[in-house]
Amino acid sequence: MRDDAFAAWLTTQDLADTTRFMGVNALRRVERAYTIDLDEAYDSDGLDALMDSLSYSTEDARRGRSNPSKLNMGSGEIRTQLAWYRSHLNSYRNFRQCLDGGDATAADIAGGRDDDASGDGAVFGLEADLETALRGSLDQLEPGLTPADGGHQRRVEAGFIDILARDANGLPVVIELKAGTTRPEAVSQILGYMACIGEEEGTDVRGILVGAGHSTRVRFAAKAVPNLALRSYSYRFEFL
Repeated sequence: MRDDAFAAWLTTQDLADTTRFMGVNALRRVERAYTIDLDEAYDSDGLDALMDSLSYSTEDARRGRSNPSKLNMGSGEIRTQLAWYRSHLNSYRNFRQCLDGGDATAADIAGGRDDDASGDGAVFGLEADLETALRGSLDQLEPGLTPADGGHQRRVEAGFIDILARDANGLPVVIELKAGTTRPEAVSQILGYMACIGEEEGTDVRGILVGAGHSTRVRFAAKAVPNLALRSYSYRFEFL
């Protein structure tokens, strides 16, 4: 896999840094599990065989079909986790099609990008404040939630989890915080974290995506993932 070029290409797709990081790492896990090189697989059949091996329908889930892939899914929802890997494989296929189609290389495309660093810093600061406030009162989010990360962000292969908690039944709960309205890539991000925890603990994992609001695509995506909940926050200013 062309790790660096793919990561550079992802910067042109209006994705958060954590989402890009997860994409590269997810594909590395696929390469390890299948002992293949993604570029060789793409050159062979456009990744079709690999994508087919990760197919898992709602009907498969209803019938209790076992995991058809070579990836370790833990005991979480197989359909959701395989769909997450397929989405990243599709991104890599789009990347290769971009290069093979004669467009500028990913590195060249990324080199012309001008990110607003000050804006990113402001968003990061607000999300950090939200995390601090929520850690002090997890029961406001859901009665019975308790911290399970020692008071700081938990690092997993897919990135850093804002808050890892456990619910009243002892199940791990991944909590992802976003300043403002959540975007579709936030769903991919939290599903990646949930997949990592599911593999580590070998149990079902719940997710809670928190934002000031949620886009239409996020709301529809959450309806398809039973173990993912959406929560909204509000705040007020006090003038002294």
